[in-house]
Amino acid sequence: MGSKGGRLVGKQNQERRAAKKRRDGRRRGPDRVRSGWADHPGGSPSDRSGPGRSETPPGRSVPDFRYVLITAARAAGGRATSGPPDDLRDVLIEVARHNSSAAVSLIVDEVFAEGLSYVWEGGWQPAEVARAVRRRRSSLHSDLAVTSVAAAHARIATAPPPEWSAQLRDLDAETQWWGSGRDWLGPWALRSGLSWTEGLLIATETLGVILHLPVIESILPPPSQWSAGVGSVRRSGAVVDDAVLDKVRALLAKAEGTTFQHEADAFTAKAQEMMARHAIDEALARGTAGHERRPPVVRRVAIDDPYSRAKGSLLAGIAAANGVRSVWDSEFAHMTVIGFEADLEAVDLLFTSLLMQASKAMLSKGRVVDPRGRSRTRSYRQSFYLAFAGRIGERLAVATRQARVDAEREIGSEILPVLAGRQEEIDEATTRMFPKLRKGSGLSITNEDGFRAGRVAAELATLGPIQERLDVTG
Repeated sequence: MGSKGGRLVGKQNQERRAAKKRRDGRRRGPDRVRSGWADHPGGSPSDRSGPGRSETPPGRSVPDFRYVLITAARAAGGRATSGPPDDLRDVLIEVARHNSSAAVSLIVDEVFAEGLSYVWEGGWQPAEVARAVRRRRSSLHSDLAVTSVAAAHARIATAPPPEWSAQLRDLDAETQWWGSGRDWLGPWALRSGLSWTEGLLIATETLGVILHLPVIESILPPPSQWSAGVGSVRRSGAVVDDAVLDKVRALLAKAEGTTFQHEADAFTAKAQEMMARHAIDEALARGTAGHERRPPVVRRVAIDDPYSRAKGSLLAGIAAANGVRSVWDSEFAHMTVIGFEADLEAVDLLFTSLLMQASKAMLSKGRVVDPRGRSRTRSYRQSFYLAFAGRIGERLAVATRQARVDAEREIGSEILPVLAGRQEEIDEATTRMFPKLRKGSGLSITNEDGFRAGRVAAELATLGPIQERLDVTG
């Protein structure tokens, strides 16, 4: 009896040691487990870290990898900076090892393609998806998202719209760089210097961001609405006088390049005056017989940190002065602008130029501290941007009003109902896109020095009407 009891205790001890060994192996995590993909780029793992190596104990079923992947991704998507919970991560890796690398890669590819299709139908564009992943996670996650975008687009036979194609080019997502197959996860992990397990976890976290993206306003038609000829057709409402925009670009380039402030003031003010007058002339042309009437169009402008919301207030002021409506999304830090094509082009040009001028003036101050030596740099710079934006908006509005007065004096009072009707179209388009739009609260000025400096900088970049002929050489 004692001998039998000893054997029983010994067997129990062996089982406990085996269980402890399994737990210790899981605790080591993905960083300790190297992949066989480094030696076998084709995706056939050569060690126990890759798929297809684990054996299922008798009587135990293996969960479906697709289900586990989506579950882990959804859990990771709800966690701001970390991956899926440890227990889900362990299950994900364990189940992946019970499948071949080809099966795992195929499932990852399919789930990403389905997720991307869903968010594209929900209003997102390729560049916006990559940016959202980068904001929520990292540039490494964003790079994987771009690879998944390239894989998904390789399946679409219809040519995308020009704007969509431009985004793919900018992302370098036009071709399958990993080859002709659907296993992009393995080659991506190899290229990124990651183990198989690390690559799978990065993919899971990236998928989590994509699956948590909300439905937003649709600006471009999604792939399901592309037709055979869509690739050769420009955006609806694309009536842009390139000659005018070229002149505006040249004026703003001179404003940015000169070392004399009065010259920069004159160049920038002239650019705004030219844009305002062009908008009036186009509005009058739209009202003539035989002129094709095109509706307002929509764009989303990404505004990156730091101080994205304060920078957004500058864009909002520029848009308002040019008859363009703007809606800020604080979660994803982008501004939706609604207006006519030429106005949107002009707003984009002026925003880019003024943001550069504001940043140069702000950074010249350097680090800011209070009398006790505590840093006040952030509050100073945010207050600077807000003050700059507020004063620039006032100046632009003055320039626009003056341009309208001049046009009314030259053309007559019939211009007023034309401009009013033009604004009504933009307001109606905004209401259709944002039926529940409410005015939000702005940021507060928290640094008086930054506020004063921002107002001064905006004052130096005076955008009022030109009262004298430009006489600048060089």
